[in-house]
Amino acid sequence: MLVRLTALAFVLLAVSCHNPQTETKSHPMNAGVQYQQLTNFGDANLGLLSDKLTNTANKSVHIVQLGDSHTAADFFTGELRNLFQRQFDNGGIGFVNPVAVPGQRYSHIMFSHDKKAWNILSSRKDKSDYFPLGGFIAEPTAAQSNVSMKLRTADAQPYQAQALYAAQSDSQFALNSNSVSLPATSGQWRLSPPQQVSFPLSATFSSGQGVKLGGWFITREKPGVIVSALGINGATLSMVDKWQSQWIDTLAQTKPDMIILAYGTNEAFNDTLDLTRYQQQLEQKVAQLRQAMPQAVILLVGPSDSIKNKNQSGCQQMQPQLLSQIVEIQRQVAQNNKALFWDWRAFMGGECSIQNWAADGNARPDLVHLSQDGYKKSADAMYQQLMHGLGLVPGIWARGLPTRLVQ
Repeated sequence: MLVRLTALAFVLLAVSCHNPQTETKSHPMNAGVQYQQLTNFGDANLGLLSDKLTNTANKSVHIVQLGDSHTAADFFTGELRNLFQRQFDNGGIGFVNPVAVPGQRYSHIMFSHDKKAWNILSSRKDKSDYFPLGGFIAEPTAAQSNVSMKLRTADAQPYQAQALYAAQSDSQFALNSNSVSLPATSGQWRLSPPQQVSFPLSATFSSGQGVKLGGWFITREKPGVIVSALGINGATLSMVDKWQSQWIDTLAQTKPDMIILAYGTNEAFNDTLDLTRYQQQLEQKVAQLRQAMPQAVILLVGPSDSIKNKNQSGCQQMQPQLLSQIVEIQRQVAQNNKALFWDWRAFMGGECSIQNWAADGNARPDLVHLSQDGYKKSADAMYQQLMHGLGLVPGIWARGLPTRLVQ
């Protein structure tokens, strides 16, 4: 058994005093070791990620989470972003949508645009063979289609911004009044050349040039941690099959050091889901990510607890029929592929625990989604466990407290 760290309040206070050069580090946890709800099934890149995090003074670390509405709200990932950046410095915004998309939000950046000047397509509800990484397309429909971005917390630091775009012919757009060339992409999606910018940002595209916008990748010139949230409301893992196969190549270009797959809630609500096929799809996606990004840690986050049939009397009857099977399939796939698995439902307390979370104000009345506090509580727990798994006890630096995990 692993010795759990006590004095959590002291740990959280110490986060703000981080000095990466004085941090004491233990070894990442061994394959098969479980720390609370987090299990490492032998991810060989765990030590590499640990070393990178302790050297963010020289190079940024990029963490990407793909998922459903739990990710799209950016409460869970927003808290992860806060924790990582507080401990290891702010590396930038990461990958975000092309414009403001209804039902989507970010905790660190805000969009504004004239809705009449853009046509927005979503891979959840629209048909297209052209969806890129992230699953959204914004097409300019006016002579001057503008999108503005500003940070929720002002920051005067310089940034590097790249547009994910597709262009039928050589084109250009204006970024903070500077002209940026967009070479033709031959039907593919491409990241534009990086441009040094400062916030707020203003980008202007023109209709008639055959340009489509798929998103933005924005990093700080100063190294640190970047956390990108790629969530779509109502999404299942199969959503990415509607994206061009090139989406994995685009993701690889952003150089992720950890990829988090956080699907499962919507699969669990589908009573007709073919579980065998679902496991095959998940195995395939993990294998594709491994092949394209062989040095990235892969973490599967199991679905949170939820209630489907509120009018039923027994817990088993209230739960989504396939929820337990989805959790176990994800655990098995993580084991088969030597990845990490975090059992969100177990952290909440197991079957029907979301009722208690709702009573405490940590879940919404729909008994599917959590409140902002509930997502924060969940992200805090996964972060603490991940830091232990990486051999980095969060918030403790040369203060005489034990940082090595004892098995």
